[in-house]
Amino acid sequence: MQTVAAAWLVLQLSHNSAFALAIFGAVSYAPVLVFGLYAGTLVDRFPHRDVLLVTQVVSLVGAVIYAVLTATHTINLPVIFVLAAALGVNQALYFPARQATVLEMVGRGELSSAVALNSTAFNLARIIGPAVGGIVIAAFGVAACFWLNAASYLGVIAALLTIRRRPLTAGPPQTALELIVEGLRYVARTPALAGLFLLLFVAGTFGANFNLVLPLLTRVVLHANADTLGYLFAAQGLGALIGALTMTAAGRFLLDPRRIVLGGLLFAAMELAFLIVPSVTQAVVLLLVIGWSFAIYSIGTNTYVQVHSPDRMQGRMVSLYSVLFIGTTPIGNIWAGIVAHLFGPTVAVWLGGALTGVAGLVVLGYFLTRRD
Repeated sequence: MQTVAAAWLVLQLSHNSAFALAIFGAVSYAPVLVFGLYAGTLVDRFPHRDVLLVTQVVSLVGAVIYAVLTATHTINLPVIFVLAAALGVNQALYFPARQATVLEMVGRGELSSAVALNSTAFNLARIIGPAVGGIVIAAFGVAACFWLNAASYLGVIAALLTIRRRPLTAGPPQTALELIVEGLRYVARTPALAGLFLLLFVAGTFGANFNLVLPLLTRVVLHANADTLGYLFAAQGLGALIGALTMTAAGRFLLDPRRIVLGGLLFAAMELAFLIVPSVTQAVVLLLVIGWSFAIYSIGTNTYVQVHSPDRMQGRMVSLYSVLFIGTTPIGNIWAGIVAHLFGPTVAVWLGGALTGVAGLVVLGYFLTRRD
């Protein structure tokens, strides 16, 4: 709900500026790019539950500030950008901590199903939240979404307190830089990880820009309101939910680097379909398939990374995943914002699909030519 509310608020204050929305996306995710690898070293050094608790308290405070400033009509674009950047630093720590906690709780034997179920819960929120968010904005205003988001963190914090605090096994003393270099060397020595990370960089930078593009597509191309935007986000989330359930049921079969890349190629092909400007119904159908295929690809990559990483590197490996998947969003948002401003939102979608498709074919060709 907060994702929809914040994007809608930026568009209202900027009079539908694609550039303002691009800046908002950039400052929201730039901290993940800048601090992501360092955050991974912190996750590897401290109990994961404690790190998660800190991030959720910070998120609660951020939502309250959003709500108060919006309700009192004292919020403006510079304040939104500062808040987004502060919460972005918090997210840089949250992403690797959350993922590393999954392995800690269930072990490697059930990791594939656990990651998929974790994604199922996440995507259920993506379905319900944006759809309800659009209705709440129309009925009660943007501030209501921020208040509801703030209240929800009380439940999250209570849930985290039920998890046992587990001590970490101390490794040899190393600086943060040494830990980062060690993790990068491990990826370089593991060709399957290197190929998947390369495709993740391209897909995360150029292909996955829907938080920026969908609000523009809704207002500029479809000439629709916030409730339609909620339905579009919900369609993508529903597809991702089905993809997560697919990974839960068939994760062992799909957990192969070549099959994971095929999911990325299907995602790219569906984005290329935006070469023809869709109607609302067509956009919903495309977003369903896009959500499904991208879930297969992203969950498969995430699970493969965790399964093939040593326990003491979990934080760093997942933080690298977060940097390439989420931290590159500022670059992608600026790129998509410029393309959308010059040529329209649909061009930003299909061009991102084209770049992702080229990278996917290169990585798939590399995997197919390897003997192992």
